[in-house]
Amino acid sequence: MRGVTEDERALLNHVIRWGSDGYPVSKVGSRHWSWGPWRSVNGPPCVFPTKREAVASFERFLDILRDALAGRI
Repeated sequence: MRGVTEDERALLNHVIRWGSDGYPVSKVGSRHWSWGPWRSVNGPPCVFPTKREAVASFERFLDILRDALAGRI
């Protein structure tokens, strides 16, 4: 089973408290978007052309963390 690190747990708690306003999504350069780093959570190894795609990627990551926390992974 995959465990959840303290930083990943803190990120989940941060998002629970602040909702989508707490997402670490930011603009990279003049035309790209990404999320992270947030403490030791580095984020994806790529950038996204739209903010919508970066947010969708972060939400998929949150789904993985929730599954790991629930013991489904």
